[in-house]
Amino acid sequence: MDRSFGFSYAKIGILVLSVSCVAIYTVTSTEFLALFRPNFDMTLSVERKAFVYEKMIEALRNGPSTCAEDGLYCKRPETQHVDCGRVLEGDKTYLQTLTGDNRIPLITDPILNMSCSAINSRIRPRHLHFEPLKLGGTAFARIVYTDYEFIEKQVQVSYHPQNLFCFAIDKKAPREFHDNMKSLSECLPNIILLPATESYDSNGHNNNLAHYRCMKAVVSRRDWSYLMLLQNHDVITKSVYELDRIFDLLGGANDVSVSPEMKRRRTKNLKWDPKSLKMFKNESEVDAIILNSELTMASGYVQGSLSRAAVEWLTQKVDLTNYINQWNLSRYGGDEQFIPTFQMNADLGMPGHFTDECIRRGEPGAIEITRMTHWWDGTRESCASKTVRNEICIFGIEDFRAVAAMPSLMFNKMIPSFDYSIVECTAELIYNRTFLGQVNYDFAQDYYENLVPIRYHKHHKEPGYVLNCTSDYERFKYQDYIN
Repeated sequence: MDRSFGFSYAKIGILVLSVSCVAIYTVTSTEFLALFRPNFDMTLSVERKAFVYEKMIEALRNGPSTCAEDGLYCKRPETQHVDCGRVLEGDKTYLQTLTGDNRIPLITDPILNMSCSAINSRIRPRHLHFEPLKLGGTAFARIVYTDYEFIEKQVQVSYHPQNLFCFAIDKKAPREFHDNMKSLSECLPNIILLPATESYDSNGHNNNLAHYRCMKAVVSRRDWSYLMLLQNHDVITKSVYELDRIFDLLGGANDVSVSPEMKRRRTKNLKWDPKSLKMFKNESEVDAIILNSELTMASGYVQGSLSRAAVEWLTQKVDLTNYINQWNLSRYGGDEQFIPTFQMNADLGMPGHFTDECIRRGEPGAIEITRMTHWWDGTRESCASKTVRNEICIFGIEDFRAVAAMPSLMFNKMIPSFDYSIVECTAELIYNRTFLGQVNYDFAQDYYENLVPIRYHKHHKEPGYVLNCTSDYERFKYQDYIN
């Protein structure tokens, strides 16, 4: 049979089936979607669901894409119509066609091909060429529980043969999610999937343990230079080469959010000195005052970027079993003190640490670059997407210009069932920067080099050093990119 005729025949069949599906769900939308896509966001209106399926049918009608043959980024059927370039240029009229009822969620593929050949073709197609990384690669430790296709996309975005990915999966995640993650780990040599031995929750329980287990898993692997601590819906916004360059500028300093301890996070009547915690494996090497003094606690984010030396110290020099267990007793937010506390207690000696001096002065000091979060200020207008979860703005396609220009390494959070256009456009942007040489912003080298913790790391051992808690460079403002 002629190949083109065969394709047309198959395409017609797909179109007929797709149109039939649309007809069915417009009559009994909830029942249809519950049957075929149980994870689909049921709060979507029928009109919006119809709009998304129309875009998918349109993509099928246009025939197979030649994106891979042309060396371009390949979008999903839902988002093939999205012109990310127009959004990046600030075309507000066009942006309105992608928001509101026109917003595009991820439509989960119920028959996703999970063979190794299919996984490899999606993540590292053969035509891609990777240049060696100066620092030897980045490691990623991510806690996951849902949205496999989104997780796979994050691996694709940050994939490099020298990079390393560790996943801690919630044991109560759906069976299909477990199976998909297992297939992913078996098909790529640089993915570690930890045994699912505990559950994680939004109150922070076991999150530190998950990241610590990943630290222990990756520390024996050679060549990576920094470890990024991530959660399920974090989206990396820098290419593998940009990350390599940024971590080179950090020069061994950790990037960790540090702020005064949040009150009422600790469980009462627990001891927090290193000796009581049995923290140091060889106490004879530690000054008695440090050993018996209560830790100065700090709060911050779960996410952060740690130098390899810091990870080696955390896994080999100290034993954090009791420390993690005690924070795990907290009712809420115990996970947000884990790394910040070590980062701020300079006397403990974690490589790449900062100090509590700026906090004691009442100055900000440690402006972190790893995680970008925009907190809701109580007004609907404070979030570009006008969508909030747990007091945090959910990023949508309206935030794409901020994603492209801000110096942050990742954005928290993007929810694929809310808006997949922003996930797709971010992935396309990074693909273009990685493989096509696209340059659409000025790399903020001076900004990175002059972050207060970076200057501290470089100079704090010099005689007569005086810490300046103020950076010479103004912090990037999210609002500058969404108005």
